[in-house]
Amino acid sequence: MNARPLDRLPSIRAKLGSVIVFAVGMTVLFVYVLLGVVRGYHFLLETWWQLLVGGALASAGALFLARLLAIGMTRPLRDMAHAAGKMAQGDYSQRVHSTSRDEVGQLAASFNRMSAELANVERLRRDLVANVSHELKTPISALRARLENLLDGVERPDPEVLQVMLQQSERLSRLVDQLLDLSRLESGDVPLEREELDLRSLVPEVLSEVEAARSDHLVRVRADIPDALPPAWADRERIHQVLFNLLDNAVRFTPPGGEVVVSAGRVHGRCEVRVADTGPGIPPEHLPFLFERFYRVDQARSRGDGGTGIGLAIARSVVEAHGGSIRAESEVGRGSVFTFELPLAPVEARQNVPTGGSL
Repeated sequence: MNARPLDRLPSIRAKLGSVIVFAVGMTVLFVYVLLGVVRGYHFLLETWWQLLVGGALASAGALFLARLLAIGMTRPLRDMAHAAGKMAQGDYSQRVHSTSRDEVGQLAASFNRMSAELANVERLRRDLVANVSHELKTPISALRARLENLLDGVERPDPEVLQVMLQQSERLSRLVDQLLDLSRLESGDVPLEREELDLRSLVPEVLSEVEAARSDHLVRVRADIPDALPPAWADRERIHQVLFNLLDNAVRFTPPGGEVVVSAGRVHGRCEVRVADTGPGIPPEHLPFLFERFYRVDQARSRGDGGTGIGLAIARSVVEAHGGSIRAESEVGRGSVFTFELPLAPVEARQNVPTGGSL
């Protein structure tokens, strides 16, 4: 048996009108039978045409009012159908206006939220394509120019020219690797090899790598890790990656003579790591977007030093995969502080062999 006999009707107004007519007809029939029981059969024979005319007039009036009211009731649904058609063609700016508080109003509000999220996703997709294209175009153009010069005899394949070409190819490789790494992290395809992580041994290791990579910046880098800090429960290689990205950014944007400090402590039952610098600081309007892919505070700044704008996005993905959070605080002219949290190693895990997890 079909539990929805009105599904074949083409519109909500037709369905609502059918329900009204059926309800009025059943009411007239009920009154007709009730009068027959109370007043007798002869009374029905005398008044049947009056009941019939009254029922017809009542049905017509109810149907007219139902269709009139249904115009306003179904307007958000028609608007949503029209907006959905526009969105199917790629226009995600569509919104539906509804003042009702019923299910239709709730549906319209949900539709507007969905439309806004799709518009944001589309914006991020376009920005990603544009940024990736821009990042790839720069080293490819440089490589092409050098190769054309070599073929035309303008330059000779001496070690200096080859070194420049090697740097550009390494930049391309680094960008592709970071994009693939970020994609795997966001999709959860990278396993986490959790273990007891002693930051007192990890931080100096990362500091030495950053100092070797940025030895020309003349920035002092030091660690402040208390001896009593309990171990974190994290993937050593991934946290190494987070620390290196944060420290590399801090050293890069701190002027000569400045200082970068890595500190850690136990806060509310978690391990909190802070990377503070004495750089120029970040304007407050940029702070909410720092961890987005390819976001740059200074759009005019050159990426010639190797920055790709993906490091902070990778750091956020790694920290969140560990169940932690990462945030940035800054004051213009006073420097910036990047803070992330990690879970502490459970007591029972300190006697066990490290086990693996997954993102």
